[in-house]
Amino acid sequence: MTASFKKIDYSLRPAKHAERRMLCDVFRRLRPFGRVEEYVYVGFGSVWFSDFTLVHRSLGIKDMISIEQVETAQARIEDNKPFRIPVDYRKSKEALPDLDWSRKQFLWLDYDDQLSTDMLQDLRTVVRRASSGTVLSVSVQCAKASQTTEAEEDKTPEAPTALERFVAAFGRARVPPATKPDQLFGWPFGALCREMLLQEIDAEIAIRNSGHALAEMRSKLICEFEYEDGAKMTTITVIFYSPEEKNLLEQCHFEGLDFLPEPISAVRINVPKLTAREFKKLESQLPLAQGSELVLGTIPVSEARQFAKMYRYLPNFAVLEG
Repeated sequence: MTASFKKIDYSLRPAKHAERRMLCDVFRRLRPFGRVEEYVYVGFGSVWFSDFTLVHRSLGIKDMISIEQVETAQARIEDNKPFRIPVDYRKSKEALPDLDWSRKQFLWLDYDDQLSTDMLQDLRTVVRRASSGTVLSVSVQCAKASQTTEAEEDKTPEAPTALERFVAAFGRARVPPATKPDQLFGWPFGALCREMLLQEIDAEIAIRNSGHALAEMRSKLICEFEYEDGAKMTTITVIFYSPEEKNLLEQCHFEGLDFLPEPISAVRINVPKLTAREFKKLESQLPLAQGSELVLGTIPVSEARQFAKMYRYLPNFAVLEG
């Protein structure tokens, strides 16, 4: 976790807020694997601890660990820490191997930065050790690859292109062969990041299952998110399960999550722009009775439709003025 908390109030990012609530709905469905309250939540709490507060209050999870590499903010983090949350002041690549991997975990590696090889290494650490029923979410910034900026600033003749730099940074095996330069920024870059994250998980699972020291493990993608609260972000969420517990996975019925589109694809979290009065007017009509339609008045149709899809996950923010 970098010091982005100095720039952004994470507690007031509406799309991020919606994503947290959606992930809580994912976690609630893990009951077939065991009591959700007995999972361990691992995240990057920063000074806000918004995700920790939510999983503790809404899911009853008591064992939580925050990983925080910004040692200079240690005093401030300790002052703002809710509950009795231990904070590991090391880099994630140092802290993750020392978790108690005999327990089921919710891990949300919510990075502020663009995809990097260090992040991919963190994924491999998790995949190598995860027990059946463990869930991993990974978020990365996807406005544009850092190699794009490097290429723009490099004025030397015949300097490497952004794509050439990207391939050099990650290695040819990690970058899909059909990748085009215009996939290094915007939502196409988000899709590329998700593909590379999932590819890394698959590669490490193949290595894990090729040996005999560890139990065979598989992974299933549960959901993917895209959203923008100032910076474009994307998230993947996967569950690890053993072949013997495939029936437990099926009992989770993740396909029934009501925020998932059909056919299942990345969920774009667009927060509708509504006044408080419009918000209340729509909310009072939901959930819609079968065969009925929303009474909109002057509310734009597109905003109302988005609200009807997302209202369970949207925050209620208000500014009080004296």
